[in-house]
Amino acid sequence: MTVDADRLRALVDAPVVHRESVPSTNDLARAEGRDGAAHGTFVVADEQSAGRGRTGNAWASPPGGVWSSTLVYPDFDASHVGRLTFAGGLAAAETVEAFGADAALKWPNDVVVGADARKLCGVLTEAVVDEVPVAGKPVDEVLPGTDPADADLSFAVLGVGVNAALDPSDLDVDREVTTLRAVDQRETAERASGGERPASSAEVGEVDATEVAATLHERLLAWVERVETDDGFADALAAWRERSATLGERVRVETRDGETVVGTASGVTSRGALVVDTADGDVTVTEGECSRLRRA
Repeated sequence: MTVDADRLRALVDAPVVHRESVPSTNDLARAEGRDGAAHGTFVVADEQSAGRGRTGNAWASPPGGVWSSTLVYPDFDASHVGRLTFAGGLAAAETVEAFGADAALKWPNDVVVGADARKLCGVLTEAVVDEVPVAGKPVDEVLPGTDPADADLSFAVLGVGVNAALDPSDLDVDREVTTLRAVDQRETAERASGGERPASSAEVGEVDATEVAATLHERLLAWVERVETDDGFADALAAWRERSATLGERVRVETRDGETVVGTASGVTSRGALVVDTADGDVTVTEGECSRLRRA
């Protein structure tokens, strides 16, 4: 089941741009921003042919998922762009929980479920700062010599992909993933094994992608508004830490520069970086692939 664009427009109080197929909803949303589209403009596609993750990895986006990007004009300067990744992760986690998934947040931008931390959602924040797209990293790392407090944050795009009304086998990826449909099917089987009434065929695996999209959009805008203030962002950090599947765990982070950081994840900074307690002291990592290590 793909998103019903007409019904989504009736559910969402913002412009909706729907396409059957696009290379990337983030790219389309960024073009909408350059054309002056309104805050909250919601770009949704049935499939993406070139979806991407935070470090540029391909993101499988076949029909049945909710592949979306939301255009926002947050009321803060470029130094606070990292707040949006927390907002996106929390919104995605709350969304999938509304549809039966027990969600946790894996640094930097994944929503995962289960003891084996199977990926259910991904978040990609892309800001446009001084007319330059900035994806995933602090502004002054992408634009050396730039003071983020003085840079012009034109707008930002919050890309969120939710594995919704499809099966894990539909996703051509090299990692452990799951979907809302699979979560629903598992819970149905568990209820049946516990002696509860067997579910009807209409109840098994029927995930309404349109409802998922509408819920996601509502939660995104609520969290974006909340993190605009210092107190609201403090609440977001506390909520993120409470849901974290990373903090307190032994981790290995492989950075894009080829560095490997191994230690215990001890915190996150206000810019979204992970603090890792290593044998040589604390290391702050702004980007990378993070994996949990088995404890000895």
